[in-house]
Amino acid sequence: MPCRQRGKRILTMRSSDGLDGIRAAVAGAERQFQVIDGGKGGGNEPPEATKEKKPCPVVTIGHLSGAFYFLDRVGQLRVLKASQMTRRPDLLSLFGGNIDWLKETFPKTAKVKDKDGNGDETTREVVVDFNINRTAEFLQRECFSAGLYGDHIQIRRPGIWPAPNGMPVVHCGDRVLIGSKLEFPGTRIGNQIWAASPAEPRPDKPCDAATAVEFQRRIRDLWDFRQDGSDIIVMGMLACAYYGAAIPWRPAGFLTGPAGCGKSSLLRVLQNAIPLKFATNDASKAGIEQMVDGRAIPMLVDEASDRVDQRSARALLDLVLSATGGEGTKGARGGSDGTARKIAVAGSIIMASIRPPEMEAQHLGRFTLVEMRPPKNGSDHTAEHQDFSDWAKQVGPNLWGRVLAGWERYREARIVLRAAVGNAGCQPREMDQMGSLLAGWWMITNDTIPTPAEAEGVVKGVLGYIRSAEDVVTESGSQRMIDHMMSQQVQMLRSTEKRIISDLITRCLSNEEFDHVGDGLPDQEFSRTTAKTILGQHGIRVIQKDEPASRQGRPAPRLSDGNGIWFWPGSAMLKKLFAGTVWEGDKWLTDLRRMESARTEKGVIKIAKGSVHRGCIWVRACELGLSDDDLAE
Repeated sequence: MPCRQRGKRILTMRSSDGLDGIRAAVAGAERQFQVIDGGKGGGNEPPEATKEKKPCPVVTIGHLSGAFYFLDRVGQLRVLKASQMTRRPDLLSLFGGNIDWLKETFPKTAKVKDKDGNGDETTREVVVDFNINRTAEFLQRECFSAGLYGDHIQIRRPGIWPAPNGMPVVHCGDRVLIGSKLEFPGTRIGNQIWAASPAEPRPDKPCDAATAVEFQRRIRDLWDFRQDGSDIIVMGMLACAYYGAAIPWRPAGFLTGPAGCGKSSLLRVLQNAIPLKFATNDASKAGIEQMVDGRAIPMLVDEASDRVDQRSARALLDLVLSATGGEGTKGARGGSDGTARKIAVAGSIIMASIRPPEMEAQHLGRFTLVEMRPPKNGSDHTAEHQDFSDWAKQVGPNLWGRVLAGWERYREARIVLRAAVGNAGCQPREMDQMGSLLAGWWMITNDTIPTPAEAEGVVKGVLGYIRSAEDVVTESGSQRMIDHMMSQQVQMLRSTEKRIISDLITRCLSNEEFDHVGDGLPDQEFSRTTAKTILGQHGIRVIQKDEPASRQGRPAPRLSDGNGIWFWPGSAMLKKLFAGTVWEGDKWLTDLRRMESARTEKGVIKIAKGSVHRGCIWVRACELGLSDDDLAE
């Protein structure tokens, strides 16, 4: 073999053997790798531990329509537009002026010339600031990852809020009490975020039941109440107020009575006993909404309706309807700049006034009126009231702590006491009101759950506050509207005499043409025909149970048996009877249609001669209290 070819063959064999050897070495190697010092001198020292990344001190919440929502370094809600994200002052404000995290995460470096130990010139990089653009990119990405910001995210201000499991969460501004732990603001549970605010009063170590019992004894001894059991009701108001928005049904109270009965003094005692609250003696609905917006705290209002203009007082009552139930008042108000501002108010309300404003059925279901009388024999308890007020301020935080610690006991007691109130003949809405009040009183003055027998005894002690089904019907909006209508006076024909609507209807329900005066002579000014004519002018027609057919043989129009009355909704004179009332305009029709026997006729009904109309409403006379017919059809 030629030398050249033999050499080539040897080379090929060696190359093949070497490749196989490398493959074998790789295949049989131990799969373990060790990094040594990263090339800094080639020593065998272990590598430095990787620094743990610090979490961003700013919490991203979400974004919406070019706005980005955050909790800043201390937990306050902040909103930045896209253009603000690249402005250094806005970013500094968001991070509370502390840029350590920003410099470490998004460093901005600069080259600095220096000299080494030998005097040779060197160049090194140092961190001089943070990179604004990279910071803006990061924050926007995080906001988009968090999702769209909307009403599903609840930003909680100071107050007492319900956790997802219903347990009260006490937001004290700079701390949040969740269970038995004090957390920092910015804590998020589900869609609830407790934002930072100035420090507020906090609950203290729970006191024992003896303190609450003494509190109740002083209320009972230092004030004269018209109804037995009023001290229980007042203690129930206090206990429920401590829960803020954490209970779904928040009963409202109204302390009322003549001058000198001490209602303002009692309200001041309750005010001092509640560390976290809003209290005023001169506030409108708009003022309370502005001051309490976003908070879940009890509201105490003195002189709530002692004003010439009762519209403001009624507006306060309307605030109660929404603030004391569910999520509370949620609405929007227009600003001077044309931008709508959302408002939210939640919590119990306790008012005091010489005379409460006119209440409708829905108010009576939320309010419990506690009537007070001046002290007997002219006794003066001013000094005792002041001492009590000072002591209430001292023990208030402990009572608050007791109520919070008794949350489970309250829920169990409410079930038992609500059922006991229902057994006493109370309606469901009244059961919620009284059940909550009695549960609050029981929980704060006892350490146990009431038995059914004990609950029955408690209800007997406050029977004066239990409204029966008959009471509720009497105070309903429909009944109050009918009472107003029936008591209105109208002018008689060609006479200065006036008669009320109910008298006119009663005359038409009679088979006698004339009524008879004291000497037995017929009252010529008040005939059945005249009454029928005047009612027809007001859009009202009375149908007797045995009303004969018309001359043409058509039967009397009716939608049920018995005596009945037709009302024409379009009558201007009928609407005039409600001018200046809560039923002004067509509002009275809502309550009329809610009557049990109310029916609407789509066809035409003849109300009077030459007066035929559609959409007339039929109501049985017995439901109006003008006939003794049986309501059952």
